[in-house]
Amino acid sequence: MIDEKEILNGILKGDYQAITILYQNCYPAVKKLILKNTGQPEEAEDIFQESLVVLYRKIKNEDFKLSCSLSTYIYSICRNMWLDKLRRKKRLKKLHEINNDYFDADDDLFIVMHKNEQYALFQKHLLQLGADCQKLLRLFFEGNDMKYIAREMNYKSVGYARKRKFKCKDKLIQNIQGDPVYKEITEGNSLDNQTIN
Repeated sequence: MIDEKEILNGILKGDYQAITILYQNCYPAVKKLILKNTGQPEEAEDIFQESLVVLYRKIKNEDFKLSCSLSTYIYSICRNMWLDKLRRKKRLKKLHEINNDYFDADDDLFIVMHKNEQYALFQKHLLQLGADCQKLLRLFFEGNDMKYIAREMNYKSVGYARKRKFKCKDKLIQNIQGDPVYKEITEGNSLDNQTIN
């Protein structure tokens, strides 16, 4: 089993060995998934490399925490990228999942994937809000009370902080609900439910 903390630190430092270990431990399952689903070896390689860029960007953020094993996280990034690519090409056929025995996570893989899709959609639209809304909502989602948030945001009153939170949250919800991916997710990820064997 790989030392995930060491690997993540290695990636941040640009350590070639850390990336090599990730390739050895995670790439075979990703390649198998993509080849089983109308992909070519070079596409699998591209998707995997893109997932490492995503991972690097995520771990640069000090708030980043893995909620599953590193292999599951990378696999789900690759799976989501591949699904997006297939959707764009309108050639989505049956998606055959790799046996769950590959993963170390205690959670059911489908639940992890579904949560990752929801989180990715949430993050995408949160990052599209203005800096003020992003900061306010992060403070709110971290469980801070409105008095603390008003002070941190340099607002004159708790009432104004509540009003801003409502507007920012409302905008975030509207943006998420307007995204075509939202419909797929809210329908119980019906596309994946139909295609996973």
